[in-house]
Amino acid sequence: MKKLLFWIVLIVGTGALLGSCAKKDEATAAAAGDVAGTGTTASGTLEGNSDLTGTFHTSWYGQEPSGGCIDNSSALTAYSSSIASDTLSFKKMWIITGASTYTESLVTYSDAACSTMTSYFNKMKKTVTIGSELTGLTAGSSPTMPTTANKISYIAEKYSLMANTTATIAFFLSQYESSVDSGIELLVDAEASETTEYNLIATGTVSGSTYLFLGSGSSSDNKTDWGSSNTYWK
Repeated sequence: MKKLLFWIVLIVGTGALLGSCAKKDEATAAAAGDVAGTGTTASGTLEGNSDLTGTFHTSWYGQEPSGGCIDNSSALTAYSSSIASDTLSFKKMWIITGASTYTESLVTYSDAACSTMTSYFNKMKKTVTIGSELTGLTAGSSPTMPTTANKISYIAEKYSLMANTTATIAFFLSQYESSVDSGIELLVDAEASETTEYNLIATGTVSGSTYLFLGSGSSSDNKTDWGSSNTYWK
């Protein structure tokens, strides 16, 4: 994220400034299943795993909330460093956008039903490669992880973000120290010195749903177990 700060400052420079404190919030109505912003169109299948297609929604301790809308108070607390104070629900999605690209998307809402959008932040990845298989991984619990997974590598391509309330604009300003204009998407190229990130990935069927399991990323190709992990479903 510190590199993101540098690039936003470099590209945006002295662009549009945050309006006065009296500026009216402009939360945007959105249908309960919508994704938002550049890089969120699902298309194709990642080469190497036929299950990796479409849009996956994050799972909160095995729950599959309708439309991927999470309003659980514990989840909101756990994500407090990634969402603004006016967030009452959010969607975190893993979207396959091509044979070698995907996007991690976090969309926030000012109501518990994910109907009034206040912000989005999309991290687009390119040069995605599914690699060799690893076995004997730690299953853990809540949720139980597969003991077999494949290596995966990818490169950050660009970011898109939008905020349209006082709280979400202030949040992005505090995180990225750059100008954010209410309701206007900011599109930022990733680092000029592109680096590859490495991870572990697996898919499987859980109670009739297709699940995606993703480990914690590393800057080195040295992954031998899940570490902290994310679980998605569709």
